[in-house]
Amino acid sequence: MPPATETTQLSPEMALIVRYRKREGTPDPELKVRQIARHISRASGHKFGEQYWRRRESGDVTDISDKDVAWMAWAVGVPADELAATGRTDAADLLRQIRADQEAKGAQEPDRVELSEGLEHLVHQRMEEVRKLPGVTKEDCARIEKFLRERVQQALDDTEVRIDMLTRDR
Repeated sequence: MPPATETTQLSPEMALIVRYRKREGTPDPELKVRQIARHISRASGHKFGEQYWRRRESGDVTDISDKDVAWMAWAVGVPADELAATGRTDAADLLRQIRADQEAKGAQEPDRVELSEGLEHLVHQRMEEVRKLPGVTKEDCARIEKFLRERVQQALDDTEVRIDMLTRDR
């Protein structure tokens, strides 16, 4: 788990979610709220806005449903056991269900699987090139691969947003 920060005004579950979003204690870049909110909206099928997230993360809103806590935790990769340890056991149970549902959903979407396989192949090719470079360590490769995967996902998310905007304008 990332280390604690100055989020004392937040509830324990929101402090945990914020630490994971900011990737504190890791060299990884923090996750952007806008992209997380879009990701939740697509996956959950209900509107989850950037401002909605920001108001909860800032502590302006403190009453957060188990469902929203679970989706927020899912989006930033909080383990269900850590969420349960904050006292939000119902949210942790929902988080486990969300993860199971998302895995099953992914298996039912053949177009996304093909795209995923194509992207996996591309990432694998590029990483083979990186591994052949002199002086590149395993740690360097891990960071580069993580960075590459995040940027591919960001490009996919941005494209989806643009498509949504174009289809709404019609």
